[in-house]
Amino acid sequence: MNKMIKTFLIVLMAATTTTAFAHHHHHHHGTGFAIGAGILGAGLLASTIYDAAHPRPYVAPAPVVVTPAPVVVAPQPQVVVQTPPPVVATGHYETRVQNVWVEGRYVDQTTPQGAVVRTWQPGHYEQQQTQVWVTP
Repeated sequence: MNKMIKTFLIVLMAATTTTAFAHHHHHHHGTGFAIGAGILGAGLLASTIYDAAHPRPYVAPAPVVVTPAPVVVAPQPQVVVQTPPPVVATGHYETRVQNVWVEGRYVDQTTPQGAVVRTWQPGHYEQQQTQVWVTP
């Protein structure tokens, strides 16, 4: 800090404090407040004067460097399609007979007079024909 500015600030604080003490009309209340306010005002004023006399230098922010991502060129993969050998159907259908169990059940029958007669038909085997593919 410049010697002349330091001297000025000290004189300014002393003058403000002296003014606070001189304003003393035999009232003993509030003296401490006046002294504190004088010191505070002098400090604020001195700080403002110092900042005006010593501006802070401007510091430019560091530049931002952006590096683009590298371009990667990959060759296209080769697609190999293998066709399966043709399927030749060798074989034939045969008709086979199977015995299948049919559960017992009630059967409704209508008589020539229009009456419905319910009778029990017991379980039994029935023969069914099925087509089966036979390979040699």
